[in-house]
Parts: sequence; structure tokens; C-alpha cells
Amino acid sequence: MATSRQSHFSLLEQFNVVAPYTSRARDSPGMIRFTVRVHPGSTTSSVGGTYDGALQVRVQSRAIDGAATNEVCAILADAFGVRPGAVQCVRGARSRTKLIAIEGNDDVLAGQLSTLLSST
Repeated sequence: MATSRQSHFSLLEQFNVVAPYTSRARDSPGMIRFTVRVHPGSTTSSVGGTYDGALQVRVQSRAIDGAATNEVCAILADAFGVRPGAVQCVRGARSRTKLIAIEGNDDVLAGQLSTLLSST
């Protein structure tokens, strides 16, 4: 099991997209962090592909009063199959490039991220 986890993370770390994350407060695994590149004001909302090494997320909301960031978190929760509260914008709330953290099973999340990065 450790081998598949290492292979997922080593593949994703090549793109400098994801790193296993351990919360210092709880000191337990179960969270991944990765960068996303947001395209606000798109005609449809979607997740997939890469832009400069980051996962692309297209949202219909405009970047006004955090609406695009909130939609990014909701879309990512749906794409990764986690509850909305498990997705958190760690850095870049007002930027198109954001650092996102998602709580859950590392192996499952890393596999899903790898699938989304390779899709168009």
C-alpha cells in the first residue's frame, strides 16, 4: 500500500502540484494540498487539465466578493466526492492561482487528482 501511495505522490510532485500534508494541530495524515488555476466567468463550470502545472478549474461566477472562490471549493468537493467542508482555500483567496487543501483518504484523493490532471 505504501508503494502505490508513493507512486501517486511522486507522479504528482513532478508537476509540483500536490504534496502530502500533515496538520500540525492534529498531526495526522489525511489531507492533500495542490494548486489550482481558476478561470472565472466561463460559460460552463468544469475541472480538468493543467495550466502551468496547476489543475484548471473553470467557474461561471465572476471574481467578485469571493463568489468564484466559493464556487471553486464547491466544484472541487463534487469532483473529489468529499463534503464541501473538507475543501479549503489555504492561500490565494483573491488570486487566480490558489492553494487548496482537501481532507480525506490520501490515496483516493491523489488518484482522483491524477485523473483530473490528465483529463482535458
